[in-house]
Amino acid sequence: MNIHEYTSELASRLAVRKFFIYAFAASLGVNLILAGGIVAMEDKSRVVVLPAEPSKSFWMDDKTVSPEYLEQMSSYLVQLALNNSPETFEHNMTQLLKYADPEKRGDIELMLLKQGRQMKSSNSSTSFIPQSVEVLPRSMKVAVSGNVRQFIGNVLTSTTQKCWTLQFRYAGTRLWVQSMHETNCKKPFENSSKKEA
Repeated sequence: MNIHEYTSELASRLAVRKFFIYAFAASLGVNLILAGGIVAMEDKSRVVVLPAEPSKSFWMDDKTVSPEYLEQMSSYLVQLALNNSPETFEHNMTQLLKYADPEKRGDIELMLLKQGRQMKSSNSSTSFIPQSVEVLPRSMKVAVSGNVRQFIGNVLTSTTQKCWTLQFRYAGTRLWVQSMHETNCKKPFENSSKKEA
């Protein structure tokens, strides 16, 4: 083998090696820049959620939820609490308690059990027809007003306008109801006449 061929072959192999080293270094540099950008980037994503029976779309992100979501959840929870008969009460209470804040679950459960005992003792059922919903998004409070119709058997015994105020807490992509109570329809967010559960 000729020394000239040997040095030529060695030079070409070193050039190929040098090319791959530079390509690897450039790839590593680009990956580090991209990783730094991903770490520094603040997540601004929102999830658009459609309920089982959507009447409005709503969103939630890592810090809060839309007023529409508070409105939809409040209407749903109040209907679970007030659309009841002795036969459906247990199921509706179980469904509602899935949304109860773990720290406040006992209070909400006691309020519902009291309502259930009254319903079973009188063998009555109630139907709630919501008419309006007022939302305070910053404090996560919602007032739902509507007519509560009470039946004994098939006979309508009363129709009363009632207002319920709900307090929510949003934590870890989960919306919890902290309290539900009947309130004054003219001033639903006032604390003075609160029968809290």
